[in-house]
Amino acid sequence: MPNIKYPLNKKLNRVCDLTHAIARFLDWAKKEKGLHLCEPYKPQYAWYVPSHGCKEKLLLEFFGIDLAELENEKRQMKAEHSKAA
Repeated sequence: MPNIKYPLNKKLNRVCDLTHAIARFLDWAKKEKGLHLCEPYKPQYAWYVPSHGCKEKLLLEFFGIDLAELENEKRQMKAEHSKAA
């Protein structure tokens, strides 16, 4: 298997169109249909409250991209670019 220098960045580039489409759908569903992503209020209750989590983070998690590791790759890329300049 080839050594991929920045695997999460490459993965993000591959799924970019999908993440944008899903985010647009979620925005549309909220605006046009009044639908919200929700989470349990407390585990012992059947009550749900709107999720205040960032949908971008949720999408990255769905596609198996760790945000902290992605940021680390971006810092490495910037450092490499700075050295080359």
